[in-house]
Amino acid sequence: MNKKNFNPKKLFEDFKTKNEGKIKEYANSPQKLKTLANNAEEKARENSKSLSNALDQIKLLVEFLKAWKNNEYRDVSKQTIVWIIVALLYFVSPLDAYPDFLPLGYVDDIALLGYVYKSIKDDLDKFKAWKYGNNNEFVTKE
Repeated sequence: MNKKNFNPKKLFEDFKTKNEGKIKEYANSPQKLKTLANNAEEKARENSKSLSNALDQIKLLVEFLKAWKNNEYRDVSKQTIVWIIVALLYFVSPLDAYPDFLPLGYVDDIALLGYVYKSIKDDLDKFKAWKYGNNNEFVTKE
């Protein structure tokens, strides 16, 4: 991918379109959602140095998805859940716009995560308020 053409919105839309069937499968399968959340957590943990700026975003998206999957937090549109699934599927995919094994291989993942985070920020803020109340400190739960 050429730096001049790098556009997180386009990256998101292209990935979403290309993986529409897979996204639906995940959205309708609690087991697949659990696997996705676990894979994202593991990959974030294993690559924490490369992802330092995006770690909190990844953790929050995973926590949100887990709470939704477990029917703990449902005050959210299906579209927001799809956005989270797309972001985490992209993140766990090793072969994306910039393969993760290359130097700076996470630049596309971080850009797409940032785009999703900004796009669903209101829902993420509501989730944080629900989960942590007035204490907005983010702590992951196993």
